[in-house]
This record gives sequence, C-alpha cells and structure tokens, in this order.
Amino acid sequence: MASIVAVTGASRGIGRATALLFAQNGYRVFALARSEPDLHSLAREHPAITPIRMDITDDASRAAAVATIMRETAGYGVDVLVNNAGYGQIGAVEEVPPEALRRQLEVNVVALIAFTQPFLPGMRGRRHGTIVNLSSAAGLVATPFMGAYNASKFALEALSDALRRELSPFGVRVVLIEPGPIKTDFGRVTEQFATVSPDSPYAPRYRRYQGTHHSVGLFGRSAGAVAHVILRAVSSPHPRPRYPVTLPARLAGLAHVLPARLVDWGMSLAMGLH
Repeated sequence: MASIVAVTGASRGIGRATALLFAQNGYRVFALARSEPDLHSLAREHPAITPIRMDITDDASRAAAVATIMRETAGYGVDVLVNNAGYGQIGAVEEVPPEALRRQLEVNVVALIAFTQPFLPGMRGRRHGTIVNLSSAAGLVATPFMGAYNASKFALEALSDALRRELSPFGVRVVLIEPGPIKTDFGRVTEQFATVSPDSPYAPRYRRYQGTHHSVGLFGRSAGAVAHVILRAVSSPHPRPRYPVTLPARLAGLAHVLPARLVDWGMSLAMGLH
C-alpha cells in the first residue's frame, strides 16, 4: 500500500507544491483547504490526489475531514501529516484587536493541534508516522508589525518540541520546517489582515516595513524548494527536529544567542526602520 499523506492549506503556495511533490513520489495524498475550485484544480494535476474541503477553524468541518480520511483509508489514517494551513496578521501589538489576535492563534495553533490529535492514536499504535509542522523564521525571532504572527509560530515551535518528546517513545517523529523568505503570495495575503491605519503613529515606519515585507530578496526560495525539504525530512530514517529554509531562516536562529540589543539594531537596519 502506498504511504498516505494529508496536507492542509493545499490550495496554494507551499501546501500545493507539497501535495503535488508527494503525489509524484508515489504517495496517496489527501489535499485539504477551504477553496473547492483550487482543490479540484490541484486534483486534476495528479490522480493520486484526493481533494477535501475543510475550514480548519470549524469543528464540524474538521471532524468531517478526519472522518473522510478514515473512511477512505478503511480506518488506517495517515502516515504523514503536513500541517501547512495558516496566515499572517499584520499590525503593531498596540493596535491589533483582541479578536484578531485570538483568530491568529486559533488558526495557526489551536486548530492545527486539534486536527492533528485524531491521527495520533493510529500512529502510536503502529509505532510509525511523521507530523510535519510548518513554522517560520518568524517562530525564531520576532519582528516589528508581525507580533501576532510571531506569537503563533513561537507557540507552534514550543508545542512541536513537546509533542516530539512525548511521541518519540512511540516511534512517531515530529518535524518543524522553518521557511524564511519564500516566493509565494503570503506577503500580499497578510495585507488583507493589516490593522495599521493611515493615521496611526506607527504608519510611517509601517510603510517602510512594507517594502521589505513584500520583497523576498536575494535569498528567497520557491514554494517547491520548501516542498523538497519536507519530502527529504519525511524520507529520512532520522529526521532533524528543525529544517530552516533559506539563509535568513538559518540566521534567525542566532537571535537566541546574540545580545538582544544587537538583534534589535540589526533588524531595524535590515528592515529600514531606523
């Protein structure tokens, strides 16, 4: 039987590239997202892809998606779960409404874990399985105007570490993928959730931030490059706990060992916020 993978947020970007790459490498793929047209377009690209519409924040939708996967696999579940669904909330911490912060954490953290939990008993019972959580360089170092998103990815990093240590005795692996600047529409999508108004005291610095936020720069990689890292991690007999993707993501890890004031200065300089 072909190994089975489920990929959330599969309608575009990294999720779409990952679903296609796994299908091309012999996996049976369940692609999950909210957009039915995008899912059906994806499914037409490879016969091994089964599209499932799911709103990850909706309990009933999530339960129905899990039930569909269980039914389609005769109760087996999945060998690999790639948790890619998520979005970025932009705004100064002072100005992000509590409901916006709550939704950011709900989508990127709470719902992700809730979708993961039903598959864990099967993985533990088989003593086999891999959970891949899409974090970010933003889960390693916090940046201005991305505090809510940073908080969600920092939380995901912590939960993934705990989950990895809990599941290790049962033979289940947990891997974090930490992309830096990637050539997708993520930057444009986050603008839909911006809370910085033109008359905000933060507006001048925010406008300068926008210039760097939309540019992936010299070190940007494609969504396909991230998908290949995910496949490599899943295929490894001993995957690393973390896979940073791009040089900026690797450098972000230094934020925990360098003096905080030096990190603050370097970030402000790089983002044009001095």
